[in-house]
Amino acid sequence: MENKLFELSAARRSIRKYTSEHISDEILHEIMKVALTAPCSFGHRPVEFVVVRDKILELAACKSLGGSQIIGADAVIVVMVKLDRGEFWIEDGAIASSYILLAAEQYNLGACWVHIRNRSGRKKSSDEEVRDLLGIPDGYAVLNLIALGGKGETKRAYREEDFDFGKIHYEKY
Repeated sequence: MENKLFELSAARRSIRKYTSEHISDEILHEIMKVALTAPCSFGHRPVEFVVVRDKILELAACKSLGGSQIIGADAVIVVMVKLDRGEFWIEDGAIASSYILLAAEQYNLGACWVHIRNRSGRKKSSDEEVRDLLGIPDGYAVLNLIALGGKGETKRAYREEDFDFGKIHYEKY
C-alpha cells in the first residue's frame, strides 16, 4: 500500500550541516503555508513565526549551548506562541513545528529543531534574548527555532525494520 506521508516522514532526519544552497522565497512561502494548516487547541491559531535570514549568527548566540546548530542554514524559522490563548501553547507550537519539518523534507531541504523554551542565553533566558533581538512583543513565548538549508550531510531514511511495533497497543496496554 502506498503511504506518501510515511515515506516523507521516514526520510526526514535532523540535519545540522548545510550547503550554500539558497532557498527561494517561493519555497519558504510554501513551507509556511503548511505551517499555518497545523491544528491548534480550540482553533485559536496562537502560533506565529518569524522567518530570519540576516540575523542567523546573532540568533545562534541567544542560546548558550546548542545554538550553533543553526549556523550555516539559509533561513531560520522562529516559532512563537501568543500566551493569552490557553494552556496548550507548547503543544500548539510543537505541532506547527512538526509540519514545518515535514514540509522542508518535501522540498528535500535539511531542517533541525533547536529548542529555546527553558534554555539559557548569554545573559538572560534564550526566549528573552530571541524576543529582544527580533522585537517580539510581550505576551509571546518562543518555543523553538527551525534551521533550514540545503542538506550538507546524508542520513539514511528510516526503514520499517527500524521500528519497534511492540510500542503500539490496541484497546488496552
